[in-house]
Amino acid sequence: MRPLLVLLALSFAGTAMNVWLLSGFLPWFLLPDFSFLAIVYSGLFLPGPLGFLAALLPAVFREVTISGPPGVFFLASLGVYFAASEIGRRIFLRAEIFVLLIVAGLLAAESASVVLLLVLEGGNPFSLLWGAEEAVRIAWTSLLAVFLFMDLYGRWQGIRE
Repeated sequence: MRPLLVLLALSFAGTAMNVWLLSGFLPWFLLPDFSFLAIVYSGLFLPGPLGFLAALLPAVFREVTISGPPGVFFLASLGVYFAASEIGRRIFLRAEIFVLLIVAGLLAAESASVVLLLVLEGGNPFSLLWGAEEAVRIAWTSLLAVFLFMDLYGRWQGIRE
C-alpha cells in the first residue's frame, strides 16, 4: 500500500508543480511529466491490481492537465501502463540503461500515437521545431526517470529486507 500512496503523491505533486508553479517560467518541453513516470513505474515495478490502481489517478491527472481531444491522454496513459507491465514481466532488467531505453521508447511511442490521432482528426501538429522540443522532452524525462526509478526501487528493497 505504501508504494501506491508514494506514487500518487509524487504524481500529484509533480503535476501541480508543473501546471501551477513552473508553467509560466519554463518552456513546456523542459517540464518532466511526473504522472507519466508514475504510470511507467507502476507498470514496471508494481505487479497486479496495485500497479493498475497506481496508474489510474496519474492517467486522470494527465487527461485533465494536458490539452487534447477528450479521453486521448487517459487512454494513452493506460496503454503505456499495460505496455510497461508487459515489458516488466518479460524483458525488463533492473539496470539504468534499460530504464532509460524503456521510458524513452514509451514516450516516443506515445508522442507518435498522439500525432497520428491528431493527423487523423485533420490537424497538422508536426513541425521541425515541435520535433526538436519533443526530443528534448523525451531525453530529459528519460534521464530523470533513471534516477527516480533506481532510487525508489532501492528504497523499496531496503524496506522489504
